Amino acid sequence: MDTQRLLASGLRGTHLLFDHAVIAEAFSQSAEELREVVDLEIETIQGAVERLMALPDADAGRCYIAALPRCVQYVMVLLYFELLDGTARRGDLTLH
Repeated sequence: MDTQRLLASGLRGTHLLFDHAVIAEAFSQSAEELREVVDLEIETIQGAVERLMALPDADAGRCYIAALPRCVQYVMVLLYFELLDGTARRGDLTLH
C-alpha cells in the first residue's frame, strides 16, 4: 500500500479506503463504545492494520476493510483520521 499517496489523497478530502456512510457512522459512535471495541478486538485490529499495509493498493484495502466487522471498521476509520491529522499537523506531505 502506498501510504504517502493514500494520505495525500486524504488531505485533499478523498478517502480511498472508506465510503462516506462508514465514516459518518464511525464518528457518531461514543468514545466508550469504541474503547470497548478496542479492548475486546485489539488483536483483530492490529492484524487488520498489518494486513491492510501489505495490500497492493487502496482498492484492495477498501474491499478488505469492507469485509471486517462493522465495529472494527469504525476503529479503522478513526485510526486513519488520527494518522491523517498527525500528517497534516506535521506538514509531512507536499500537495501538488
